[in-house]
Amino acid sequence: MRTRCDQALVFAAALAVGAAVSSPVLSADVINGGPPPLLYETPPVTQDLFAGWWIGGTLGGATANFDFSPSSVAIESSGVLGGITGGYNWQNGPIVIGLEGDVLGAGISGSGRFNSGANAANPDIDAMANLRLRAGVTVVPQVMLFVTGGGAWADVDLPVNGPGGGSGNGTFFGWSVGGGAEVAFSPNWSARFDYQFTDFDSDTVSYPGGDVKYDPDVNTYRGSLIYRF
Repeated sequence: MRTRCDQALVFAAALAVGAAVSSPVLSADVINGGPPPLLYETPPVTQDLFAGWWIGGTLGGATANFDFSPSSVAIESSGVLGGITGGYNWQNGPIVIGLEGDVLGAGISGSGRFNSGANAANPDIDAMANLRLRAGVTVVPQVMLFVTGGGAWADVDLPVNGPGGGSGNGTFFGWSVGGGAEVAFSPNWSARFDYQFTDFDSDTVSYPGGDVKYDPDVNTYRGSLIYRF
């Protein structure tokens, strides 16, 4: 009987010692809120941010240079332009290929005298449009650098003041080349900044006092807000 009682006392003492040892660990878990939470990796940024259809509004400034036949002095013009831009992009990794176009209203005007100052030509570009290819590369997923080039059209009022002058209008076709950057700040929205040089073919306008041949080229600097579908 005494032996069994001694065994029971030894067993009880062992339980007490085990409880005393484990108690600080359990208390620390309770104080510290338990084991640390699992950490999850941040989802990767979408790689094809620039793919698909897009449309936007564009606004900027422009300068134009009009060579014209009765004078050796070119007419320098300047003004603003704005309108709608849109297109479609294909994207494969960092490479972006697209087709895009602009329809723009403009007010790019200037004045130059000829015939010893007796006449003044006053060209005013009031509308432009173009259709271009674009090739770009993303330096980071949200930033694309690009070049662009294609065909262009412009409608220009060409009045001439003075003897033999009159109202006139020219339609010009040519080619355009440029480049810029586009920055995506969400999956659907981005901002674009670009420069384009456009070289138009010449057009001849007849006035009562004779013909005048105009040959313009245009530099544009624009910012655009883009929405991707």
